Amino acid sequence: MLPEISPKDRFEAWLNELDEICLDELGKSFRDFPDQTYRKWFNEGYSTEDSFNELAENCHVGVEFENIHIPINSTYTQEYDSYSDADPGL
Repeated sequence: MLPEISPKDRFEAWLNELDEICLDELGKSFRDFPDQTYRKWFNEGYSTEDSFNELAENCHVGVEFENIHIPINSTYTQEYDSYSDADPGL
């Protein structure tokens, strides 16, 4: 008879699989991104692939905005200048 796998162990295995996908696709661990609702996704039956897509979407990984492209393997930091980003009412 096989031993029963605890919910904690299943969740840990699911996180490890998600981490492998993140490392393969992004070169970063899921732990390198802002916290997400991983436990909720797991409890709701999300696959690790669906969870990866949620993570990428929530963190804007590889997303193109109007005039900005954030490459998957980079970190975006916004810089302000004192003229163009100033309050137009000033």
